[in-house]
Amino acid sequence: MIQPGQYLHFTTDSSLYQDTYQAQVRAVFPDRIELLVPLYRGYLLLLPVGTEIRWLSPGLEHSVSKVLSRETQSWSTTLPQAVSAPRATTVVAVGSGKGGVGKTTFSINLGLALSQLGQRVILLDADLGMANIDVLLGLEGSLNLSHVIAGTHTLKEILQKGPGGLQVLAGSSGISSLSRLDPIQFNRVSAGFRDLEADCDYLILDTGAGISELVLMFLGVADKLILLSNPEPHALMDAYSLLKVLANQNPGIRPHIVMNRCESESEAQKSTRTLMDAAKNFLNLDPVVLGWLPVDPGIPRSLKARFPLFLSDPNIEFSRRILRMAQTLGGKTSQPIPKEGILSFWDKLRKRLGAQ
Repeated sequence: MIQPGQYLHFTTDSSLYQDTYQAQVRAVFPDRIELLVPLYRGYLLLLPVGTEIRWLSPGLEHSVSKVLSRETQSWSTTLPQAVSAPRATTVVAVGSGKGGVGKTTFSINLGLALSQLGQRVILLDADLGMANIDVLLGLEGSLNLSHVIAGTHTLKEILQKGPGGLQVLAGSSGISSLSRLDPIQFNRVSAGFRDLEADCDYLILDTGAGISELVLMFLGVADKLILLSNPEPHALMDAYSLLKVLANQNPGIRPHIVMNRCESESEAQKSTRTLMDAAKNFLNLDPVVLGWLPVDPGIPRSLKARFPLFLSDPNIEFSRRILRMAQTLGGKTSQPIPKEGILSFWDKLRKRLGAQ
């Protein structure tokens, strides 16, 4: 319910007004909302009559209005009208208990496999300390999420075209600052993803390793969580520690387990069973085994060449297993997980960060 004195956040359909803004409600009438003209970077924001307003405030998502009139100190819009939401994007977060287990390589190749299956995939480099997806893919763009937060560029403008139909968003310092954003800055990010949702089937988050607060939030609110480990004892222990924290914060969470860099199927099964049994017996979790990946000498070569193994060697065991995982995530599981979409993801993240 909109009330006088309330601040509403919005953006517009105009190419001249693509940032996010806030305005205070002056009065609410049966046929319109009257708002005070806001200041934007020291100037009055004078929107032309007929401009479409897309509301961003919680509870008004997927609602639009039209500017009816504009005075010196106030302006009026139609009452918010709900519009049909685009097909929901599946948000997949990839995490690991420790660094060096191959998380970024996995995220890239999984995204390429989903793209080969006809899915439209965006890969967000959400690693706070080691953001390097653009380097591994040979991309040379200098724009990242921090430019969106600053309001100098939109999310579509920083989106880079990668190989195999993959699209990439560089996070860089913008990811680390998410927990310190004011509502306007946060809405710049969420509004940008709202614009991308209609053209994105999967958003893959390559998160940082470990249990930092922001990483835990990403993993906890995504539609699907993939936890990557390898058979080394310390990697399994760190993966279990991450699961323990996630279980405490997100009761009922059901992660997907991938065992990477396995010397054999028996080693993969043994390591996976160890982690699964610990999760079930001590954390009351019921993880899903997504699969395992072999050690492959082609991976170091692909990293040096900055060309993913899934594209250079699509018929090797590594690539075939990645493709089967992508098919499983695409819905060929006995218990598919419902997808809630990008806006839902950012709304849940907003609540955990305390942004209003």
